[in-house]
Amino acid sequence: MIKAIFFDFFGVINLAGELNIELADFVKANHDKYKFAVLSAAEMDLQSWLVAKGISQYFDIVQTTAGIGISKTAPEFFTIPLKKLNLQANEVLFIDDIETYILVADKLGFKVVLYDYNANLLDQIKIEV
Repeated sequence: MIKAIFFDFFGVINLAGELNIELADFVKANHDKYKFAVLSAAEMDLQSWLVAKGISQYFDIVQTTAGIGISKTAPEFFTIPLKKLNLQANEVLFIDDIETYILVADKLGFKVVLYDYNANLLDQIKIEV
């Protein structure tokens, strides 16, 4: 059973500088059902961006490679938020638009979706959630 959804930032939440409205609506509508996290290789302050877009309060964790000093290709990058949220990998759906990161999470036992911003978000995750 999925208890949390972890999203990448660039290419999933942030589409060419703009908020992915479909994703934001999903997070707002389901914040009482799932824990949400942002896991990103970004080197910018994602928290302030999320605050400016009015959705920061829906994310339990916002983690960047720059913030913790661990590459997104390292298994530890994914196990840290698991420990913080007291979750097992198979209880988490990880959504990213980069296959390299999807493969790392998949190997750890996460449910994964390689995100295609041209397709409907709910169509991509409905089987997994």
